[in-house]
Amino acid sequence: MKFFSRKAAVASAVALGALTAVPVMAGPASASPTQCSVSFNFSTASSTCLGGTGEHRIVCFYTHHIPGVGTIMGYGPWAPVGGTSSTYCPPDRVTNTFVELR
Repeated sequence: MKFFSRKAAVASAVALGALTAVPVMAGPASASPTQCSVSFNFSTASSTCLGGTGEHRIVCFYTHHIPGVGTIMGYGPWAPVGGTSSTYCPPDRVTNTFVELR
C-alpha cells in the first residue's frame, strides 16, 4: 500500500510540473482601426479609417420607400486601414449609420 501512495504522489508531482512548465502563449496583438469618419455623397455612405490596424466597413440602416416594409440594413465591404468602404444609403431615409470594426 505504501508503494501505491508513493507512486501516486510521484505521478501527481510530475503532472503538476508538466502543467507549470507549459508557457503561456499570448495571441497576436491587434488594434482596431482608429480615426474613422463617415461621409455621404448623394445616395452613398462611406467610411474611412486612418490609424490602427484591422478592417472597417460602413453600416447604414434606412427605411424602405414602401410603407410597411421596414428597415433595410446596408453593409459596405470590409476595407483595410486607409481604404474606403461604401454602400447605398439614401440620405432622406437614414435611421442610423456607423462604422463597424474588426
